[in-house]
Amino acid sequence: MLFLFGNYVIWAQGKTDSKDKEISIQKTDNAIFELGFLELRMISPHAFGEHFLNQSYQQDIAGVDVYMNVYKIHNFRLGFGLTRFGSKLTDATLAGNFERANYRSYYVQVAYNVYQSQVFETGISLGYGANYFRQRTQGVRRGSYTTGELRGGIYSRYQFAENFGVSFGANYLTTNPSVRGARQSEDLFGRTHVFYVYLGIYLNFN
Repeated sequence: MLFLFGNYVIWAQGKTDSKDKEISIQKTDNAIFELGFLELRMISPHAFGEHFLNQSYQQDIAGVDVYMNVYKIHNFRLGFGLTRFGSKLTDATLAGNFERANYRSYYVQVAYNVYQSQVFETGISLGYGANYFRQRTQGVRRGSYTTGELRGGIYSRYQFAENFGVSFGANYLTTNPSVRGARQSEDLFGRTHVFYVYLGIYLNFN
């Protein structure tokens, strides 16, 4: 009898431990507040429109986006991040002899979970940031300017380990046309439009 009781206790304890380590994209039972996650994304950027970034440069195949989601309240998430990618000169008659243009922005973002299951979530996001253009020749910075940036996107996350998973989505970025120049060059230094898809990995705060 004691042997059977001991085996039952061990089995029950093992079942409880297994349940405690069950994979879940939500890390707390509190529906109101939850800590966030750190995410590293590989992006594929494409500029379009009349801006010099599209007219005179070809974007690199890949860039990087690092995002930290600070916390979640109900279905809303708040976080901040950094987006960065480079472009190679294709037409010096429009942009001048700058071999490369580096696009970098620091942003804050609010996201809303449209759907969430045990291991998957998807939603929409809206953010604003400060954007920096750096133009370089032979590795030396020759020009730069700064604008504001508005962004919107869709995102999805799938968790396949206790605190680890993959993410994927897309973002659209546009900058304020705040650069002053000659009338004939206003279009080239006006509003920038960038679209990118991404694939990433993330680590949940626990």
